Amino acid sequence: MKKLTLSALSLAIASASICAQANEYVIEKFAKPSAQSVSLILDPAQEQFSGSTTITLEVLTKTKIIELNGEDYNAKLVKLSGDGQCTMTANALKTGKVQLICAHEINPGNYTLTIDFDAPFNKQSVGLYKTIDHGTPYLFTQFEMSDARRAFPVFDEPEYKIPFQLNITSPSNLKVFANTEAVKQESNNGQTTHQFATTKPLPSYLVAFAVGDFEQLPIKGMPIEGNIVTTKGKIALGDYAAKHMPAILNALEQYFGIPYVYSKLDSVAVPEFPFGAMENAGLVTYREDILLIDEAHANQNAKQSSVSVIAHELAHQWYGNLVTMKWWNDLWLNEAFASWMAAKVTHQLFPEFESNLSLPQNNVMDADARLSTKPIRKPIKTEADIMDGLGLAYSKGSAVLSMVENWIGEDAFQQGIQAYMQQFAFKNAEASDLWTALAKSSKQDVASVLKSFIEQSSFPLLNITQDKTKLTIKQTRFANAGVDAPAQLWTVPVVIKYGRGDEVKTAKILLNKPSQTVQLDFEPEWIYPDENAMGYYRWVLPTPQLNALLANAEKVLTPREKRAFISGSDALLSAGLLSGGDLLKTLGQFIDDAHPRVVGMALGYIESQKGVFIDESNEALWQKYISAKAQSAITKYGLVAVKNEDPSISKLRPQLVSLLAFEAQDPAIIATAKQQAQRYLADSTQVDPYLAGTYLKIAAFNGDAALLKAYQTAFETTQDPEKRTNLLVNLSYFKSAALQTEALNYTLGDKVTASDMRYVMGGNLYKKERKALFQQWVMDNYALVSKKLPPFVLPSLPNYLGGGCSQADLDKTTAFFAPKVEEVAGFSRSLSKLNESVTDCINLRTREVASVNSYLKTL
Repeated sequence: MKKLTLSALSLAIASASICAQANEYVIEKFAKPSAQSVSLILDPAQEQFSGSTTITLEVLTKTKIIELNGEDYNAKLVKLSGDGQCTMTANALKTGKVQLICAHEINPGNYTLTIDFDAPFNKQSVGLYKTIDHGTPYLFTQFEMSDARRAFPVFDEPEYKIPFQLNITSPSNLKVFANTEAVKQESNNGQTTHQFATTKPLPSYLVAFAVGDFEQLPIKGMPIEGNIVTTKGKIALGDYAAKHMPAILNALEQYFGIPYVYSKLDSVAVPEFPFGAMENAGLVTYREDILLIDEAHANQNAKQSSVSVIAHELAHQWYGNLVTMKWWNDLWLNEAFASWMAAKVTHQLFPEFESNLSLPQNNVMDADARLSTKPIRKPIKTEADIMDGLGLAYSKGSAVLSMVENWIGEDAFQQGIQAYMQQFAFKNAEASDLWTALAKSSKQDVASVLKSFIEQSSFPLLNITQDKTKLTIKQTRFANAGVDAPAQLWTVPVVIKYGRGDEVKTAKILLNKPSQTVQLDFEPEWIYPDENAMGYYRWVLPTPQLNALLANAEKVLTPREKRAFISGSDALLSAGLLSGGDLLKTLGQFIDDAHPRVVGMALGYIESQKGVFIDESNEALWQKYISAKAQSAITKYGLVAVKNEDPSISKLRPQLVSLLAFEAQDPAIIATAKQQAQRYLADSTQVDPYLAGTYLKIAAFNGDAALLKAYQTAFETTQDPEKRTNLLVNLSYFKSAALQTEALNYTLGDKVTASDMRYVMGGNLYKKERKALFQQWVMDNYALVSKKLPPFVLPSLPNYLGGGCSQADLDKTTAFFAPKVEEVAGFSRSLSKLNESVTDCINLRTREVASVNSYLKTL
């Protein structure tokens, strides 16, 4: 070990699997905190800040060492007060823990630890960071997962759930917000010190504050005070959230059976934010374009996104904040539950959004099937471990919770949740605690179901055969064709829907063996093995039964079931259980479906398969096929919105317009897009809000240097967060090499924030030659890119460069990043996943391209 100041520390997030004591990344329990006070001097106009912290703690065993966390600090004084007080020195271990060392042994007992420090404001959208919005500097915080330690020394693990008390001194002309209300303010020499009320017990990652020239809008109708808080000039866009937040909060209070427990509820729109939102207790932060909505001109997608994310973050005030995980291995449950709860509340309050047609499992099952994918509950050491599969945790976790609720019933599920909340309020809990509560309320073996899906990766494939009124269900692990996957067994709630004539019934079974049978009430004409698409599994039927289901699908399946059928058929292609030609035939059947959301999904999967199978030999065939399919829907729905049309049609139209522009290269569509893009730049409210982003993309792809400059100017000057994001995303679609390079170089300047860089990456993957340029640009500018990206984003960078079906892209990406696996935690894991993904894609193309081409030639 070497002596150092806190500024020299490079900390990894602590880890705890099941046995935290055996993990070298976890803070050794020489001491535990009971309360912490933090005093900070913050001026957004500066580049540095200073502060001090006082931690009341109990030394648990005779020791010379106390461990905690801290990063990027210059420690001026570290002092332990109490019996045997001492001035301490700071040492860092390679595991990332900070050891504060006393020259003599410290006896067990109660002490006070005081640390004075200063540090720079962060530049990567994490910790305590500075951002400049339209020339005005602001300070914000983002502490999850391991970044509270960048703002002040702290026991930065969720198990240490303690009260925090903040004192913030800043220029008197600025406003300061924190988790609690200010109870005292003192001004002197142009500076004001804000003393905030002590919080209820919180883990460090939920502490938050913001400093700047803010505007605020009171939220009326909540049981506690709250405000929408924005940077200058944007408060008028807070009306939509302020109007609907009380109803969302009330719905959550009713569901949990516990009133909101914190003293206030402020919602902050942050112009530079690395996530969608963050559930800080009493001070929830949001990316601007989610919280701030121009209700009169926004489309339903924007409104649904706003409502859903607000519901997600407010659900966390109970699940995650009131009851907190013991360790990051249960972060999956925090996010899964909040996602599940948000979907329930959104559909309850806004049925017109049709959020019940969303199938979160569709987003992740392809990745979940791979051998390189880990379970969503897994050992955690570094932040890269947490971020690995976090999207899987949201989507798989919420889908599995939905499956369990569907199995045990809504009432039993709610009773279990309420009992769990009551038992662990203001405490820490583990996943097994929830399973126990649900088992008690339902009198079902909930643990066996949840453990089999949460503690194993992948999911079951159900092979269903029929013998008159008897069905035999066999389960195996779903795997892509040619992959030798280890055998696994799940406990699966299965609900089978079947029918004959006008009669429709269901049969339920808890499948916990490799094979079981179920007796039906009559011999069915058709079978759908997943009523209402609630199961986290795939299924396959023999060809006669599959054909019978397809023949009856239009009249017997709901839109949600049809969407699941489409997704499941695509998966069967990957598994080698359906040919490429048969998949395209199946997808084509749904293009004329009565529900636009079904049509959109079918078209989306057709586009996806084009990405796998297209080459120089069949490019014209694909163009003809997709253009024809799009035209069928366009003929039905039209290219221009009509008054009072169903929003589901409005949501489908951008997909149709995009296909005409990029596949059919329709000159009229391209001309319209260019004209509408100019109109949007002048006044975004004058363009169809559903089509605006699509028009900007088409215009960019067919645009010149003047248009790129116009996008950049509008991006820098607009006060509308949605317009800003629209322009940001579409900066990446300019076609020529010179303009693509200019747009990429622009992201390295100070106009594009660290958290915004990801938004400019996606468009560069469109077209082989543009992806190649992007790949080389990242490699040439890696030092700058890696320094600017938020730390948790960097490990995923290889996925942007090497994904798809190209062995050459994979080889080049691997050669570049392999030497860097020691310096960036997560690169090794990303490369492993990338290799498996590309290999699967290449194998699929080799196996099925003849079938696909044969089908395309028949049209």
